[in-house]
Amino acid sequence: MAGGLMSRRPVRIAAAGIVLLVLGGAAWLLRNPEPVFAARTGRLVRVDTLAVRHDRGMLEQEFALTSATGLRVHVAVRRPAPASGDTLRRMLFLLLGGHERGRGAAALVADTRGTVVASFDYPFDGERRAKGLAVVAQVPSIRRALYDSPPAVTLALDYLLGRPDVDSARVELVGASFGASFATIAAARDPRVTRLWIAHGGGKPFAMINAGLERDIPFAPLRWPVAGLATLLASGPRFAAERWVARVAPRPVVMLNAREDERIPRESVEALWNAAREPKSQVWLPGRHMQGNRQDVLRALVDTVMARSGVPFGTLGSTAPLR
Repeated sequence: MAGGLMSRRPVRIAAAGIVLLVLGGAAWLLRNPEPVFAARTGRLVRVDTLAVRHDRGMLEQEFALTSATGLRVHVAVRRPAPASGDTLRRMLFLLLGGHERGRGAAALVADTRGTVVASFDYPFDGERRAKGLAVVAQVPSIRRALYDSPPAVTLALDYLLGRPDVDSARVELVGASFGASFATIAAARDPRVTRLWIAHGGGKPFAMINAGLERDIPFAPLRWPVAGLATLLASGPRFAAERWVARVAPRPVVMLNAREDERIPRESVEALWNAAREPKSQVWLPGRHMQGNRQDVLRALVDTVMARSGVPFGTLGSTAPLR
């Protein structure tokens, strides 16, 4: 009898150790991100011009921004080509779109209608084309990018608000789809943002990840643990937009949602809407989730944001063809 108890003791100790290891790992993955954000948010120390070109009456510029913390961000800026003696300060739209398009999001706005439109690449240094099990090796890089993205918004604003053609009193931050949570966190942390736009975004990361996996893993009992692990590895509960959006008030929050959105569950939309404080408003637009080949969806989003910002319609069209 005593021998049996003694033989089970190492098993119990090992089991307890595994439980403690799992709990400790989960606690580390779900730690408060704000100290990390603060540590990575440094002053702008260097601006390198990467490209300058003209496109249909627009001036396009690309820059590499470097922070004192070592954070480096590539930014694209699109605005009307300046005329002689142009000293106008213009409304700024900073776009956070999909992780693949990055700084190319600004180029989708063919006519900025007198405003400055900027976008940036997410600070991800891993393999962007990884699929399947290869994604596992990218988890450290993905997590670094998650924690660096809100500070990257701050760094971009440091540069953009120092430009002589930008009106610092009119700063519109637009988080679209993948960029919605990062934009919400950045707006909550940075009072220089005067209005937050959330386009085709929502809360409850597990629900969104689960919906995104549905096509690849149709069997729900198998999909749920995968979605749960992915949510944990991405610090989903800490980065959930509904945890941050209340801090944007009293600045306005505008949610733009698609009626037939196949990627953002209605419960995610409702969770984010309910967490936002006044002043807030919501616009339901026809169509499905935004993507590059749905020009009508992109055009409706651009037109809605511009119109509700008081920007008159331009003459070049709302969105540029994909390049």
